[in-house]
Amino acid sequence: MAVFAEVADWAAQLSALPLSAALRASAWAYPIVEIFHLAGMALLFGSIVVVDMRLAGFGRQLPVTILLRHALPLSIIGFLLIAASGVLLFMAHADELIGNRAFLAKTALVLLGLANAAWFHVGPYRQLLRPGSDWEAGGRPPAGARACAWISLSTWILVICAGRLIAYM
Repeated sequence: MAVFAEVADWAAQLSALPLSAALRASAWAYPIVEIFHLAGMALLFGSIVVVDMRLAGFGRQLPVTILLRHALPLSIIGFLLIAASGVLLFMAHADELIGNRAFLAKTALVLLGLANAAWFHVGPYRQLLRPGSDWEAGGRPPAGARACAWISLSTWILVICAGRLIAYM
């Protein structure tokens, strides 16, 4: 309980910062930050869906490395946009959000999504780069890549759902 009290105190202090108060007080600041958050989500999720569908086994004629070369920078930009705007959105209401179950679920799911992406890049993606790999174009992705794809799709859909539920919990 002491840890939660310290976290709650930290969140209250964060909410009391001048920037946090300004975000709450402005008729335009918070909605504009929220628009950036949504735009980042569209960019991230759109690029992830294309890659994950390929990794799940659809569109096998598309070479995986070329697809990733184009999609990964968009995913990174989308994630950075989401992270930056998310921090501002959290700051404005940290004292309320710190105990919100949907917010906590969203945070945990984001961490799961990032861990899954990291695992893909150190595991199945490395297999693709080995000589003799047959799933670059035309071949069926290995089970590990397919699992990462379905975990990714499920996780990021749940992140969006949890994000929407924050306002209602």
